[in-house]
Amino acid sequence: MPLTEPKPKKNCKLKPAPPLPLIQTASNEIYRFKGIFNGFCVVVEGEKDMKNLVTMGYFGKANLSRNYPQFNEHKPEIVRKRVFQNRKNWSEKLSQTPQKIIVVPDSDSDNDDEYFTNLTPQYRLDRSAIKETVNLSLEEAFFLLAALNCLEISHEGVRLEATKAWDLFKRTDHYFVPNYVAYYYFRSKNWVVKNGIKFGGDFLLYKQGPPFYHASYVVIIHVVNERLEKIENFNRRSMINIHLMGLNRLCETAGKDLLICEIIWPSTTDQALVSADDVPKFSIKETIMKRWIPSQKRMNT
Repeated sequence: MPLTEPKPKKNCKLKPAPPLPLIQTASNEIYRFKGIFNGFCVVVEGEKDMKNLVTMGYFGKANLSRNYPQFNEHKPEIVRKRVFQNRKNWSEKLSQTPQKIIVVPDSDSDNDDEYFTNLTPQYRLDRSAIKETVNLSLEEAFFLLAALNCLEISHEGVRLEATKAWDLFKRTDHYFVPNYVAYYYFRSKNWVVKNGIKFGGDFLLYKQGPPFYHASYVVIIHVVNERLEKIENFNRRSMINIHLMGLNRLCETAGKDLLICEIIWPSTTDQALVSADDVPKFSIKETIMKRWIPSQKRMNT
């Protein structure tokens, strides 16, 4: 079965950067980015750190920008009118330095041509002073911390070592272990791995990164033991045919393939005591699900 070629995006003006954020300092050491664990994710606030993490491997998600974050403070930000109104309400409770922004009307109309024809932007001052940050998922943060050794994570003023971060992330997210095993596996195969909740999956796989290509695969994780029996407490979705068929149709509509990532939990590893050193012991089986269409697959006789 031929694999689907990744679909490049049109009019991408960004230039490809190194696939991993490994920067060598003057002392021949790997530069370590700074992040703070807030109980949900790891927040990176430094402007240079954010830019390097996003452009070199496309780690994290900006908290304000939908796609690529804005790093240029001198370039006015363009926001919807309702967004500006919300920030104006917040600014009444704060006393911050105002920033210049461009406010455009809300796009409630279904007619895009009419919207842009009657567009009347206004130059306003944003006094809310909300700064953009990059939020790393737990899997991304631990990969940068333990696998690449290029991230320092602090929590409540204390720097976290890899073992402490592993235990903390396990307590934070019950599915962290299988998620990280799958994340590490696909990252090692040179995929850019992003959250897949938008398409009903666990992860999305991109070639090079979201600015350059559309996602090729929607990944769902299925955890089994060595007898291939489902481990109930580590599976968040039903794997019955009707549910898989529905998800597969959704993926087809979005121009992606559904990839089932079957994680085989080693019998020698206790589920409660699993550590980061046990990650290489896991096995992974990939299954690409496709719908059989008789009119397209009928063999010539």
